Amino acid sequence: MSRPILIAACVAAASAITTVNAQSIYATNTLAPTADSSDQLIVFDPENPAAYEVIGSTGLPGIGFGGLAFDGEGQLFAYASLYKATSGAASGLYTMDTETGVVTLVGDFGQTLQDIAFNPADGVMYGINTRFGAQSTLFSINLETGALTDLGLMSGLPTQHHLGGLAISSQGEFIIHDVVSDAFYKGDGDSFTLLYTLKEDTSFGQGMEIDWSRGDKGYHGSVGFGIFPDYFSTVNTFSPDGSNYQVGLPFGPNDVDGIPPVQPGDLAIRPLLCGADITGDGVLDVFDVFAFLDLFNAGDLAADLTGDSTLDIFDVFAYLDLFSAGCPD
Repeated sequence: MSRPILIAACVAAASAITTVNAQSIYATNTLAPTADSSDQLIVFDPENPAAYEVIGSTGLPGIGFGGLAFDGEGQLFAYASLYKATSGAASGLYTMDTETGVVTLVGDFGQTLQDIAFNPADGVMYGINTRFGAQSTLFSINLETGALTDLGLMSGLPTQHHLGGLAISSQGEFIIHDVVSDAFYKGDGDSFTLLYTLKEDTSFGQGMEIDWSRGDKGYHGSVGFGIFPDYFSTVNTFSPDGSNYQVGLPFGPNDVDGIPPVQPGDLAIRPLLCGADITGDGVLDVFDVFAFLDLFNAGDLAADLTGDSTLDIFDVFAYLDLFSAGCPD
């Protein structure tokens, strides 16, 4: 089949699809209704978070996970951040099975972290911790052992702050969320400056991710006080360059006590390891073609496979070449 005929067929098929997304977002739900008070792993479409699907329980009773991130090879890691059934703080790096939600301990060296994120620019996983509401430290994480290396205090933050979220762009830019000032800050891991002041009270906000393998779109699981007695839990989007922050849709209706069905401990997006696997599910099929065409038709530069900052027929040809080549085992 010639390229023009294949392209026409793909466009015709894609026109019948109402919504196509380049990725799904994984999240830990710290409000999961499990009998043993363990977190659940969920997955959802960022354009319709209320239709989230439950993958399964972590299998670790009474412990919540505030850090969740894929590494550069597509392995999902989670960091224990709190005991849910008793007082105190949990710690430790775990791997998480994306098919079941079950976690396996990598190592626990007694250091709590509020969030973790993978840096594609240097191939290192990082974590953050705030102490005394005034001192925040950056750590690097050994993914083989779970050991942490203290990289020093982070500067440029308000005197009183508490960091709840961390995300890193494809260029190695660190974005952090301070729940005290309801603001995002941007920096190099050492020094930070104000990026956004949020309009919401994000007292319980945690859960950030930047889709660094598909154009650096940012996602924020924003949780906080709404109109009494209701809380809000929405999936917002942001740009790492500071040009945009958009409040998104909720995870669904609250219960009779005003509590939302999902409080995301953190968000994670499986990286695009194969250029043609736009959906990021490890399988090349027609849905990847639909997803690419959706990006292309929307003018999203994530579809600019030729790297000339212009979307044209040559990008479509480039995608079809990637698709035909398949993915490595």
